[in-house]
Amino acid sequence: MEKKINVRSLVLLGLLTAIVALFSLTPIGSIPIGPLSITLNIIPIAIAAIALGPTGGLIMGLVFGIFSFLQCFGIGVLSGMGAATLEISPTLTFIQRVVPRALDGLLVGLIFSVLSKVKSKKALSVISGIVSGIVLIGLFLSVMLLICYDKDGKYKMSEGMYNFITSGLPIALTLIGVFAAGFAAMFWFVNKKDLSKVQQSCGIAGFSAAILNTIFFMGALVILFNHTATGLDNKYTITIGNGVISQVKDSAGNDVEFAKDGLHVQFGKDLVLTVGDTKDTLPTTANIAERFELSSDKLKGAVLNGKTINGKTAKFTESGASLRGLSDGDYTLKVYKKFNYIDRLRGGKSILLFIITAVGINALFEMVISTVFSTLIGTALFKAKLIKTPENLKD
Repeated sequence: MEKKINVRSLVLLGLLTAIVALFSLTPIGSIPIGPLSITLNIIPIAIAAIALGPTGGLIMGLVFGIFSFLQCFGIGVLSGMGAATLEISPTLTFIQRVVPRALDGLLVGLIFSVLSKVKSKKALSVISGIVSGIVLIGLFLSVMLLICYDKDGKYKMSEGMYNFITSGLPIALTLIGVFAAGFAAMFWFVNKKDLSKVQQSCGIAGFSAAILNTIFFMGALVILFNHTATGLDNKYTITIGNGVISQVKDSAGNDVEFAKDGLHVQFGKDLVLTVGDTKDTLPTTANIAERFELSSDKLKGAVLNGKTINGKTAKFTESGASLRGLSDGDYTLKVYKKFNYIDRLRGGKSILLFIITAVGINALFEMVISTVFSTLIGTALFKAKLIKTPENLKD
């Protein structure tokens, strides 16, 4: 269903862009759940796809993706996940933040275009039932696993539940039953309430926007970052006063213990950073560091391995790197090491439990919110004749 880009369309795009900006730059657009957040920006994407077709959905998806990328830098609401992936690769982070959202908007627009060509109201009721069945399965698994939440903050299955989850046929039959119940309940509700084709189509589009966003976004995360990559392991603030290290703090602001026997900083087995003729020892968790970065406005003029530093950052990988001539002041030392980002994100949880309890609950809330609001807003726009109702959706 092609839509002409006219003045009304541009006004709607501008309004939806302003809403995305508001949701992205203020806390009202996201609800944190563990390492992830429920985002309300799915709603403008769905509305753009409904009102303006695939092109409008694509444009709004790009807008959402760009704002999502800016959040990685702390512009608006900081994305912890984005900040972490940004340290690994800014290019991959841009792709992971923007491309899935653009595809989401494009496909939702195509889905609504297909729905607008469906003549049978019963066919839409069947699709609505399928959507409900999928949501109920997600709710069932999430609630079942949340019951096992322990005091350590990790999701752990009891032996009985683990056996049930991995039982094969019993769990499959259970999920089929749950899906059937959700399908039947929604099919009955749609026909009982006599929901219009427009209402059903808008609801399905809203649901699609949420579930596709989760699939594309998390899929891109796994594809792009589920490998051994070099990322920031820790960050220290080293204070030098009167030519001696007077204070060392980690990224959380906690004091780090080190021996007061000189001005020498040793990181694991890989790097010995020598300043002057005295020594101190600074421990770190980076046992196999890949590289180090020391930065400060006072760094210019210091000597690294015999070479004068002209900028504000010194990057090095050599074991036994020697820095001399540092002025008094605070220096930021970043330690990078190789790690699997997905493993770190899971925090010790099994992959199944992480998907259901973190990703699943997040997606579930987004699906419900997006479905409800897309139905209400989309239907209101059609009823107000602000957008033209497709012929096949007229009851």
